[in-house]
Amino acid sequence: MSMPSATPMTILPNRGTAKVKSVLSGDTVVLLGRAAGEGRKAPEVTFTFERVTAPRMASKANDNVDDPGAFSSREWLRNLCVGKTVTFETRKQGATAGDRVYGLLFMPDPSDKTNTWNLSVESVRRGFCTPKVLGGDVEDISNDDGGDSVEDYEKALQAAYKEAQASRAGVHAEKPLVRKIMNAGDEFEAMTLVEKSKRLCTNGSVTCVIEYVFDGSRFRCIVTDPELESAGLLYGSFTLILAGVACPRVGNPKLSPPTPSEPFAEEARDFVELRLLQRELNISLYGTDKSGVCLVGTVHHPRGNIGAEILKNGLGRISDWTIRMMSPSDVPPLRIAENAAKRSTLKVFESYAPPKLTGASEFMGTVVEVISGDTLLILPSGEVYDDESKLKKISLASVRAPRAGNEKTGKPDEPYASECKDRLRVLTVGKSAKVNVHYEKEIPFGPDQTEKRQFGTISIGKREDIGEVLVAEGLASTQRHRDDDEKSARYDDLVAAESIAKAANKGVHSDSDYKKKTINDLSDPKKAKTHSGSLIRLGNTKAIVDYVFNGSRFK
Repeated sequence: MSMPSATPMTILPNRGTAKVKSVLSGDTVVLLGRAAGEGRKAPEVTFTFERVTAPRMASKANDNVDDPGAFSSREWLRNLCVGKTVTFETRKQGATAGDRVYGLLFMPDPSDKTNTWNLSVESVRRGFCTPKVLGGDVEDISNDDGGDSVEDYEKALQAAYKEAQASRAGVHAEKPLVRKIMNAGDEFEAMTLVEKSKRLCTNGSVTCVIEYVFDGSRFRCIVTDPELESAGLLYGSFTLILAGVACPRVGNPKLSPPTPSEPFAEEARDFVELRLLQRELNISLYGTDKSGVCLVGTVHHPRGNIGAEILKNGLGRISDWTIRMMSPSDVPPLRIAENAAKRSTLKVFESYAPPKLTGASEFMGTVVEVISGDTLLILPSGEVYDDESKLKKISLASVRAPRAGNEKTGKPDEPYASECKDRLRVLTVGKSAKVNVHYEKEIPFGPDQTEKRQFGTISIGKREDIGEVLVAEGLASTQRHRDDDEKSARYDDLVAAESIAKAANKGVHSDSDYKKKTINDLSDPKKAKTHSGSLIRLGNTKAIVDYVFNGSRFK
């Protein structure tokens, strides 16, 4: 199927083949042709069955309620032909047909490939459509394309109609299905669907039809899972955000001014439409976005992971906030796919370059000092510590420790700031460490000043990542990165450790009030003199050297 780019109206040949992209109703489909070249959009044509009509589908115009039998009619046709190649025969198109083509569609009988079905006739036979002309009156219209005559076609429709009436099939049944669409956020709470799907649905995943693709990672879905009928959520409609993936946004030409599409947005949407649009698939739901209306979940396709395929083809990036909702075991395929696209600089990664480091990406050294709960000073192996410049300042990659306060401004410590710093001291100071540097950042340091800081993973002994230890114990949290930020190579392990700490209500994730340890500062000479007697009487006392003023004076 081809479409001349210069003409505003899509014109089909009298006969041909095309793939069914979607089914709009029981008598109308969207046919997809072949793209004229690489990077070109494939032509689409709205194709309606000639001389038959189907019940009207739910929309805002009819208060989201189907005409009797409309959904059953659409579903029969959708299950039969979406994604498959059909043969078309046009009967009316151009100026007299408006924005669509009227004709006949043919495909092999699913139970007998040697037999060919006329989909219009088979739909009428099952009560999903009705002839526009009842009683056998046939208009005297010639048929110049050599196909079935109008009279033969009309006779087949009338015979099929009588069969459907006799068997009380489809719209001729006593009570045809009347579906009412319920919208998340209006008729039901989105989070209710998440909870009910985990409790009532097989394997915790809900069966849905993906009705519309907004962009490569946002879809409109309809619940068709009968297991949710008892919960009143059957035919619930919601927006799904694909977990772990963020695709470029498609523009909106209807806005004023119109918003353009981001690079590769159209290609990402076409890629997903070809694989997911109007397929009935299982979806695992994890939660909602900040609005509480859009749901986040994973689509389970029998032929593979659509998220990984999007990333592998460079049509999206990993979404940090949605990937945190996923099971840690489901994350590695996404990371592998994104890294492969980055190495190949595909599509959205066409300008990607690995982070440039000012020093070695890996080195050994001895931890000399802990500055804060996530930053240390390390003396590289082979260096003599005769100057502060020999020390390397390293921050734990993708880890955020509670911030220490500022006595001068009166800003207090964040909860667990001292505990995190002390735990890091116990784990690292004086020990040999292996450092893998992942990225560098400019860190604000004083008025109008910055310093270039290296961020990496620190391994000591059997502990592969000291940052993971802090996160697992609830003393630190993982850094919330932007989707295009560099991050720790062990980021997913950090997120998994944080999930466990949250579930156990450890440290910074605890609901209980934080009780800060009281520190009696004796740096004031008067206070020191008051307590000197008791300290002398204690004899040997364990203490931590927090700061060295000079060779003989410590804090």
